[in-house]
Amino acid sequence: MAVLMVVGNVPQVPRSLFDAAYPLTALVANNYGEMMSIPMYDAALLGAALLLLMVVLVFNVTARVVLMRLTRFT
Repeated sequence: MAVLMVVGNVPQVPRSLFDAAYPLTALVANNYGEMMSIPMYDAALLGAALLLLMVVLVFNVTARVVLMRLTRFT
């Protein structure tokens, strides 16, 4: 929710790094409770949540591998 408020919560493609945006967390948080009756929209939201989970897992695993390699050499 903090990301939702800080980024701007505007559903548009940002033109610069400082423009307001609409991240995947905002998409899921804003629309999940309202669109449960439309199966395709529900599937799309769950797909976006799965994509977000995969991105976070890749970053976490990469960070763990880097930290393990750095601590092994010291």
